[in-house]
Amino acid sequence: MSLTDDFMKGGKNEGDTKSVKTSEGQTFVVNSTRKNWTATKKYKKWVKKLTRKQKPNKKSEDLCIGRGSICKGDLGIPRKYMPQFTTTDDVKRFTRFIKRLYKVKSFRATRRVRSLKPSQGEISSPRIQKMIRDEDVLNNVTVPLVISGDNYIVDGHHRWAAYRLKKPNEKLPVMVIDAPIKDVLGIAVAWGAKHQNF
Repeated sequence: MSLTDDFMKGGKNEGDTKSVKTSEGQTFVVNSTRKNWTATKKYKKWVKKLTRKQKPNKKSEDLCIGRGSICKGDLGIPRKYMPQFTTTDDVKRFTRFIKRLYKVKSFRATRRVRSLKPSQGEISSPRIQKMIRDEDVLNNVTVPLVISGDNYIVDGHHRWAAYRLKKPNEKLPVMVIDAPIKDVLGIAVAWGAKHQNF
């Protein structure tokens, strides 16, 4: 077991950790003595939003609903609650922060598109088509996708989806945050990562 695994496991006593279920049935830890980001106001506010009943997404242009869904196994988190890293500098600042404060390591790598799993439950088909047509995303990924140690996407769902639809066997540049997805999301929220809708 690595230091990161031990650190991320949570408290040893049941009494020092509390978990809540989101409206999608996912469990998130709150108020853990071993996961001190769970005590931040930003994190608590984020989890509170996730535990509210979400309106079912019925947009026909969403690639995460219907028979052709590419989001099987996602965590069902609405896009508006997902952290966004818009520049390479954002990613660098975040990785330095988590290493300094939480001793969580990160590293650059490549991952095959098919091996990555979505964590958000909304992906806009019109946006994907525009990326493929206008931004030539299939030939030039400048900002690496941010992923967790268990291969969930933290940021970069739309770039991943474009490749998933057009080049599913390609490898993409990624920044791996060496921790489970729910911990990476929690730390990103506590850090103050930006959020945005479709």
